[in-house]
Amino acid sequence: MSREFEAASGWIANNLMSRPWAISIEITHNCNANCLHCDKGEHIKDEKRASIEEYLRIYKEAKPIVVQISGGEPMMRKDYLDIVKAFHNPGHMPYLVFVTNAGLLTEEKYDELKAAGVDKFSISIDFPDERHDENRKVKGLFKHLDELIPKIMAKGNNDVTMITAVTRKNYPYLMDNLRIVEGWGAALNFSMYTSGRTGDEDLLIRSAEDLKKFRAVMDQLIEAKRQGSLIFSSEEILNRYYAFFENGAKTGNCKVGKRSFVVNPDGSICPCAMKKDLAYKTHKEIKQIFVRHNTCDQCFISLRANTEKPIWELVRDIWSTRASL
Repeated sequence: MSREFEAASGWIANNLMSRPWAISIEITHNCNANCLHCDKGEHIKDEKRASIEEYLRIYKEAKPIVVQISGGEPMMRKDYLDIVKAFHNPGHMPYLVFVTNAGLLTEEKYDELKAAGVDKFSISIDFPDERHDENRKVKGLFKHLDELIPKIMAKGNNDVTMITAVTRKNYPYLMDNLRIVEGWGAALNFSMYTSGRTGDEDLLIRSAEDLKKFRAVMDQLIEAKRQGSLIFSSEEILNRYYAFFENGAKTGNCKVGKRSFVVNPDGSICPCAMKKDLAYKTHKEIKQIFVRHNTCDQCFISLRANTEKPIWELVRDIWSTRASL
C-alpha cells in the first residue's frame, strides 16, 4: 500500500473515529530567534522535558497521520535526532514534519535528519530579504537561507516547504516571498498571524485599506498557483485566510483538540499553541473536557486550516500534491 493511499485512508478513518489528523510535539520552548509575531525566544534553563517514551505513548494513543517535531526551535534540544528516529516508521505513517527557522540547520544536519526519518521540512520565511533577520532578531539568517535552501533542494528530495506567518507588516511582500522561494526550488505555505501568542493586535490585518490590498495579494497568489507556482496552501485555504481577517481576525467552528493538538515539552497536552494555560494528560481528556465546550474563534494558523478541510478537499489535495502539513 502506497503512503499516499495509507495517508488518505488514515485521514478518513481518524475522522470517523474522532482521532486527530495531526499533532505538533513542541520538544522545547527554547529558541535561538525572538520573532515579533511569536511568544518564544527565551532560554529556559530548567525546562521540564518528557522522555521520548512519553511522547511515543501520546502518539500511540492518538494515532495521528502527521507528527510535527517543533518548538521553540527543536534543534535547541540535543536529542532532537533521537526523537525523530523514535517516530520513524519506514514506508508507513506517521508522516514526519520538522519545523525549524533553519538558523542552526546545515547540509550535514539536514542529511542526518533525513537519515533519521524526516519526510518534510517546514522552514520559516517572513520577508524576502534582510528584513527577515530584523523580524526574527537573528543576524545573517536570510543570507544563510539563501545559501542553504538551494543546496538542500539540489539533493532532489523535494522536501522543503517555506512558510510565512502573515502579518500586517509583511503581507505586501508575499509575492516577493514566492519569487524568492521558487528561485530556491522550494514550495511556499502560509499561516495567519494571531494576537493570541503575543497580544499585539497591531500586526493584524484589519483596516479597510489593508483588507483591500490583502485581497489583491491573495488573488495574485491564487493566479500564480493556477499557473503552476509551488504554493502549498490550496485556493480554498487562501480564500479562507482572507475571510479570517475580513471577519475581524475571527473564524468559528474550531476543531482543535479533535483534529489536532499540541504536546508541550513536559509531555502535557494542550489544544493549540494559543491555549498553553489548558493542560491535559491524554487526548481522551481533551475530547471530554475541552472539545465539547470549545467556542474559540481567535486563530486560523496553517495547522488548523489544513486539518479542518472537508474530507473531499483533503483527499484531493493529498493525491494532487503528494504532500502533507
